[in-house]
Amino acid sequence: MAEILLQELTNADIDWLVTAGQQQQIAAGTLIIRPGDRPNFVYLLLNGLLSVIQQDEGEAQEITQIRRGDMVGLPTLLENHPAIAAVKATQNSTVLAIPRQQLAEKLQQDIYFSAHLHRAIALILSERIRQMLEMPERLRFSADQPGKEAVFIFGEMQDSDIDWLVSAGQVKKFAPDEILLHAGRPVDALYIILDGLLSVSAPEGNYDPLSLCFLGLEKKTRTQRVFANISKGEMPGIFAFLDSRQPITVRAIHESLVFAVPRSHLVIKLHQDLGFASRFYRVIAMQVSELLYIVMERLGCDRQAYDQQEGMDEGKEYGDELDLDALQQMSQGAHRFNWMLKRLGIGYSLI
Repeated sequence: MAEILLQELTNADIDWLVTAGQQQQIAAGTLIIRPGDRPNFVYLLLNGLLSVIQQDEGEAQEITQIRRGDMVGLPTLLENHPAIAAVKATQNSTVLAIPRQQLAEKLQQDIYFSAHLHRAIALILSERIRQMLEMPERLRFSADQPGKEAVFIFGEMQDSDIDWLVSAGQVKKFAPDEILLHAGRPVDALYIILDGLLSVSAPEGNYDPLSLCFLGLEKKTRTQRVFANISKGEMPGIFAFLDSRQPITVRAIHESLVFAVPRSHLVIKLHQDLGFASRFYRVIAMQVSELLYIVMERLGCDRQAYDQQEGMDEGKEYGDELDLDALQQMSQGAHRFNWMLKRLGIGYSLI
């Protein structure tokens, strides 16, 4: 993990984080984040070891470990989600505690910093997901919960971004059971689902992309257990824009329409347009964060969503709450997605 930050951040980025943050010594056994918390800090682990844990029938169970160079508190930074698992120091540790509000303001004001850090965050979270997917015996696979909808994704973009995407890509149709992405294989385009339903699955056990590609193991993808469905507005294959080791297979359940932007076009755009890069990598970081939430739920964590039968506890924060800013973003996102569909000549809308 340490290599990610050192490779992705500039000297100016690192200087800002050092100035804004405070070094803290965390004693072994200390909980720094509890389920349901919206921590006021994002923590960068400098030395020691942290564990992400969840309560399973009263017993604490480790989900994954946080090592040097990793960060915790990111979902709250990206989308104000409460934590759905605890983070505990398993060794005496040193962290850099960066005030969340100050960091959020820096990300809004500095597109260079934003592009660099959002890409680094996406890489860190995708590596954490990859580690979790290597524990198939503990994952509670399900196809019942779709991922994030277009109203959120397109709410982060600008009209000019959508205009560029429309000019750079083309619509493709996928028949039922046709594979859009193979685990272990490179992805040639950025895909946005326009209509239909696709499943997301992952190889069980240790992830070996070389064997998947060259020993015919990709033919066994039909036996992989599905852990999520994705639908209109989703962007499958986001891992491939972080590194080439994307660990998932995406298969059409129903006939689906997909918009494809060639990877080569997108790479050039990201280098030439820092504003676009900042927004694009934020969208990717949010998508990876959402997928991390789904995988953690499959490991038994709970978002503590509001249940009508239980009633609303005014003193409790829920993972599915929306504020006025989020509702406005949803409205903008739906408008942009519908505008994109209209530009493409597709005769239906998101809402």
